[in-house]
Amino acid sequence: MGFLEDYKALQLKTPRIGAIQLKHTNSDFCYNIDECKNCYLLANAVVNEDCMYGRDFYSNQDCVDCDHILKCTLCYECINCKHCYNCTHMQDSENCHDCEYGYDLRQCKNCFGCATLRNKEYYIFNKPHSKEEYETQITELRRLPHHEITKKFEETQLETPRVYCVQTKSENFVGNYLSHCQNTIDCFDIVECQDCAYTTESKKCKDSYDNFVNEHGELCYNLSSCHIMHNCDCCFFSTSCSDCAYSELLINCDHCFGCVSLHYKKYHILNEPYSKEDYEKRITEIKQELRDQNLYGVLTLPPTYPLEDTVGSWKYL
Repeated sequence: MGFLEDYKALQLKTPRIGAIQLKHTNSDFCYNIDECKNCYLLANAVVNEDCMYGRDFYSNQDCVDCDHILKCTLCYECINCKHCYNCTHMQDSENCHDCEYGYDLRQCKNCFGCATLRNKEYYIFNKPHSKEEYETQITELRRLPHHEITKKFEETQLETPRVYCVQTKSENFVGNYLSHCQNTIDCFDIVECQDCAYTTESKKCKDSYDNFVNEHGELCYNLSSCHIMHNCDCCFFSTSCSDCAYSELLINCDHCFGCVSLHYKKYHILNEPYSKEDYEKRITEIKQELRDQNLYGVLTLPPTYPLEDTVGSWKYL
């Protein structure tokens, strides 16, 4: 058999973990979490308490149905928000409290249905009000059906100029949702990345291409759901590795190729140990085999399970 067929067989016979859960309390039904307490159905979450139904949660408390939030409290249905308190239905907002239905708000308080405001208080659909008027109208607005509120809110957004992308202290880039980045092309949702391209939801990466959910990576290509990787290609769900390729579920490994679920290993191919000389010789042969098939450098790891056993077969999500 060829390398890809051998790798497929290795995938099917090798035990693997279902989710990473580190230092958590009463948060059994979460995926890829660390230091979470009393949380339910979170994914990719670190240091959260009393939160549920969310993804990409960092340092939040009492938040529900949110995505990409940082240091928020008592928030509901918020997307890409930071340092917000008691806010609902917000997007791309920071340092706000007691706001509802907001888009691109900064340092705002007691605003309803507003877009692209800075340092404002007691605004409704971008119109200023006194405190008494605001409280009276808010009571009436909250009785309206959700779809009526969102329709007026969308009209307000269309009437308001907006920036073409969301970025903070970044330069020489093409993409959106960047923070402290430099020289990045077609990158989205990245933080402190430099000289990267075609990368999404990654943090502190350098000289890397085609990555999805990669943190603290350098000289990496075609990685997904990895952490602290150096000079690795076509790897999935691995951490603290260097010079590895076409592998998954590796922890603290070095010079591994086509491996699954190895910990603290070095010079392994298809989970079998090699001497350094034999490893380098065999790797050269495998790479040539993949080049002959025009597959080298392409993330072509075969799926572990047939399509009918995955969400890929669902008609609706």
